[in-house]
Amino acid sequence: MKTVIKSTLVAIALTALAAGPASAMVSQADIAQSISSITGSGDNVFVSVRDGVVTLTGTFADGLSKSQALQAALSTEGVDKVINHATQSN
Repeated sequence: MKTVIKSTLVAIALTALAAGPASAMVSQADIAQSISSITGSGDNVFVSVRDGVVTLTGTFADGLSKSQALQAALSTEGVDKVINHATQSN
């Protein structure tokens, strides 16, 4: 019985290691959609994601929208870094 339990625990541990970190399990499309949903109607911002790096380009309607989008991007699961090339119109 102990051997079965040990074997099961080893199998679970190896599966977790093979899967990688939890952030790797979040799709790039999900990350982009999550951040895009934060931008306001007056914003013309594009979100791209590659290997956990989010890049924002375009124009935010105001500083508040820009700040909220940056904070949302930084706190989104799966995001390791945010590159902000977006500007604000006000």
